[in-house]
Amino acid sequence: MNPLTRADVERRIKSGESLERADLRGADLSQISLSGKSLSRAEMDGATLEGAKLDGADLTGASLREGFLEAAQLSKAVLAKADLDGAVLRRANLSFADLRRANLEGANLEGANLEGANLKYAQLDSANLAGANLKGANFAQTDLSEAYLGGVRAAGVVLARATLRGTTLEEIDLSDANLGEAVLASALLKNVVLVGASLDEADLSKARLVGVDLSRADLRRAVMTGARLEACVLTGAKVHRADFTTANLVDVRADFLDASRDGDDTERITLSSFLESLGRGGEPAAQSVRRYIGASDVLKNAELAFGEGAEVQVDGRLEGCSITLASDASLIIGETGVLERCQIKGGNIEIHGRFLEMNRIGFVRPGQLLVSVRGAVSATIEQPPARTRFGFASGCRLRLNIKDPSQAA
Repeated sequence: MNPLTRADVERRIKSGESLERADLRGADLSQISLSGKSLSRAEMDGATLEGAKLDGADLTGASLREGFLEAAQLSKAVLAKADLDGAVLRRANLSFADLRRANLEGANLEGANLEGANLKYAQLDSANLAGANLKGANFAQTDLSEAYLGGVRAAGVVLARATLRGTTLEEIDLSDANLGEAVLASALLKNVVLVGASLDEADLSKARLVGVDLSRADLRRAVMTGARLEACVLTGAKVHRADFTTANLVDVRADFLDASRDGDDTERITLSSFLESLGRGGEPAAQSVRRYIGASDVLKNAELAFGEGAEVQVDGRLEGCSITLASDASLIIGETGVLERCQIKGGNIEIHGRFLEMNRIGFVRPGQLLVSVRGAVSATIEQPPARTRFGFASGCRLRLNIKDPSQAA
């Protein structure tokens, strides 16, 4: 069967017929009005939709590979899982569109309006977003590898856990943006404003930063190994356990750094002191102990002890274990981690998985206990005299008996 022509489409619209799964490959539909219409799973490879009105249209799973959609109106359109590989979307209006898991590899989005759009898990590797409006857009866990983001407007953009490996970002204001756990390895950041941005646990290994303002940015646990920072500002940056060991700093300015564990500005240090603590001046610093218990690992009746600065991640299963942590050591129970009939003494604990112990005291004088939305705890806790710092996300599952310090034996 031959692809539908423009006349066929207009006839179907007039008669109220469906365009779902329609074969529109190579069709010239420029300036056509399809607002609110359903074109889910339609075949539209190579179609011309320049200036077309598709506001609120349902294009779920549609194939628009190499499509020409310059200046198309796609506000609030549903393009989830759509294939837009190599499509031209220059100056297209995609504001508040649903582009979750869409394929936009190599797409041209120059000057496009993506304000408020949801692009979670989308593929935008090698895409061109020069001058695009990304205000309030959600790029969480999106692949933007080798993409170009120059001169974009990005207030309120979310890039948490996004992959920006080898990506170019220049002349962008990302103040207060969320780039937590983002991968920016080998990326180029030029004249980027990251004041107050969250880059906790981000990977910037071998990245090049030129004229980047990181004032008050959260760089805790960020990886900067092999990165080059030129004429950057780090004043007030939170650097607890950030890894700058092999970073090359040229003309970097920092009136002070925030080295406090909680990023609350209670421990100010100089840049030189920070670098010395990493062994880059003065005596080499002692390395933090890092221990990882994988998802397939099972430990039973073990006695574990971790000293100052240790970091322990548990994604496996522990049964009947006793764990002793130094005051600034950390234990993180990942989403797949399960601790049953275990006791943790001291340290700072973060739970995304499960901790189950009601027959005895499960937590003995921890400094901090945080439970995420996915975490589950059924235990008794004995607080230290200074009292434990608690943080419980809404939706977490808790059955916690808190023993006051004055009641401790």
